[in-house]
Parts: sequence; structure tokens; C-alpha cells
Amino acid sequence: MQENAKKIRVLQVLDTYYPSWDGPTILVNNYGKCFVKRGDTDVEIVVPKYRKYVDKDPFIVHRIPSFPVAESYRTVIPFLQNKTKKIMKNKSDFDIVHCHSPFLLPQHMMKLAKKRGVPTVITFHTRFHEDFERVLPKCLIKPAMKLIMRAFNMADYVVCVSNGTVDTLCEYGYKGRTTVIRNGTDLTFPEKHTELRDRIIKKENLFEEENVFLSVGRIVENKKLDLPLNALKILKERGVKFKYLIVGAGTYQSKLEKLVKQLQLEDCVKFTGKIMDREELAGYYLASDLFLFPSTFDTASLAPIEAAALKLPSLMTKGCSTAEILTDDVDGYLAEENAIAWADKIQKIVADKNRLAETKEMAYKQVYRSWDSVVDEVRNFYLWAIDDKKTQNKQK
Repeated sequence: MQENAKKIRVLQVLDTYYPSWDGPTILVNNYGKCFVKRGDTDVEIVVPKYRKYVDKDPFIVHRIPSFPVAESYRTVIPFLQNKTKKIMKNKSDFDIVHCHSPFLLPQHMMKLAKKRGVPTVITFHTRFHEDFERVLPKCLIKPAMKLIMRAFNMADYVVCVSNGTVDTLCEYGYKGRTTVIRNGTDLTFPEKHTELRDRIIKKENLFEEENVFLSVGRIVENKKLDLPLNALKILKERGVKFKYLIVGAGTYQSKLEKLVKQLQLEDCVKFTGKIMDREELAGYYLASDLFLFPSTFDTASLAPIEAAALKLPSLMTKGCSTAEILTDDVDGYLAEENAIAWADKIQKIVADKNRLAETKEMAYKQVYRSWDSVVDEVRNFYLWAIDDKKTQNKQK
């Protein structure tokens, strides 16, 4: 796939968007911003409508009337909406349609695109089966999986965000070709890093803390934050001093707060709530010594890449898809999925501050990846897919 100056028009489709947010939401938003900045790709997006929310993005956002479903997500009945047909009103509107979720709205937009000969792409972001087991009655899991696999089989091209997601998608029954395009982050190491770090140190009263650990993201059960909490209980009993900051919000927070009390960690664990200000969030990364990421559910989480952008290495569970981006004891750390293994690893990490400092620099050099570099790769993929689709159409 070679770079090309040709201007193209892209429609991105997603089943959720701000004010709700998750990894795909952040990805779609940053794709759009980076393409606007480049100037060689026009982007519009189609997402559910939320009451009273006003979009301020630098690209066109089409909102489709929606209603709430599980957790903070919403869904639409797109074939009842005339607006979706107007968006895809003629063949010349878009060069490619890229979906980032597999439910009703993306499937509907792919059908409209196919009628007009527009190539379609879908990205596999999430371990849907595990999510369905968490939120659906058992009798609905199989029909739900059949629904989402219809979307992946419908698309002309499938993108995965890690090698692990390729394996998972194949386990679900997908037999077509895939392309891996890894995620990035909009955070960069700032010139005023000392100021941002000191601001959080003051805010959270971290002046006397020897070791500061951090987790960032939605607080839901499958993120497995119980694991680091149980590991930190062991460290506290061993006499290791620390402060653990959990940034985010979610349905599992109340249970974790109860666990913190049971483990008698109230004096060294704090839930900060959700932090939307990116500069403030950067300060939390800068003020921390180690990022704790116990989830094996996430396919390619953005959070460890954000951490690496601020020279903060991550500790992850061996074998998880997200951990593909790091090398143990070089630019990050790995441990077996149990509290003792995590406690032993953390204790070893904080015992050698010089080695930790080297790992921080290597995380920045090798794990960090900007959205700009990701979008370079995405645009080249689009150009290839558009040409490939034209070739296929000529051969028919």
C-alpha cells in the first residue's frame, strides 16, 4: 500500500459516541481529528443521538435517534430512520464506509453502501462473547453472537487491533482475511511536564509517597481491578509503602470500594472519579511510578499507550492481547494472573528505581504510538481497499 495524495471521503459508523465513551469512541474521534488536520481525507461519522448533547467536533457528526440499552450504551432502529438513507444518497458521497461496532446501525449502513458499490470495512475491537456473558441472559448469547458475526461476514474488509483479536475473531467463526492496525494516543510528553506532575502531587497530597500506582478506565467487573487490590494487600503486609489511584467510573466501583475496606486499604487507595480533561489526566500519569493494567478482557486498550506517552510503564497479565505491545522487563512488565505473582513483581520493580527509570524511557520509545502515525497507516489501507474493490468489481 503506497501513500497517495488523492483526496477521499470516509464515513465512520459507531454504535456509541460522546457523551458516553469507550475505546472505539476515542479511536473514531481521533481518526476524525487527525484526518481533518491532514486535509487529504474528509470524514463524517454516524452515531446514536443523546438528548441535549451538542457536538463540537471539527468534522460532521450525523446523530440518529436512539434509546438506552445495557449500561451507558444506546441503540437505534436504523431502517426506520430516513436520515440514514439521506446520508448515503448517491454513489459519489463516500469512497469507503468504516464501521467500528457490529450491531444494527453499522449493519444498516453497510447494506446501503453495498447497494452503491462503496467498499466497507469493520474493525474488531471487543471480546463480545465475554461481554454478552456479563450482561445478557444465557439464552440470548448465541443469537447475539450470530448477529455480530453477520456484520463481520458482511464487510468487504476486516481490521483487528492486535494479533490476539485476530485469534478471537477466528474462534468466533470468522474465516476471511484480516489486517492488523494497532491503536495510538493523542497524549504526548509535554514541555511543562514538571508543572503538570506537581499539580497532581499537590492535589492528591503525594509529597511523601514512595510509590504511586495508577489505573485508568471504566470501572467494570471484567477490568479485574480486584487483582491489583489483592496484590497490594500482600505488599502492605510486607511493609511496602504506596498510594494507588484509580481514575474512572463504572458499575463495579461500589463493590471495589467494599473490597478496599475489607482489605483495610482505605489509607492507600483512592477512587478519583472520571477525569475528562486530557491535560489533567496527563498529570496523573506523570505523577505515577507504575501503571497497573490487570484486564485480560481488553483486546488492545488505549490506556497503556497513553501511559507510555507520559513515560509510565505498565504491568499487565501474561498472555493478554493488550500485552503484545510490550516486552517484559524492557519497556513494561508482565506477571501471572494471581495476587502473589503481581505482588512479587511490583515489589521487585519498585526495589530498583534506576532500572524502573530505564524502563520508563523504553516505554516511551517503544510502546508509545501517536494517532497521527496510526492514521497514516489507516489512510494507506483505505486507498488500497478502494483500489482492490474497484479491481474486484471490474472482474465481475
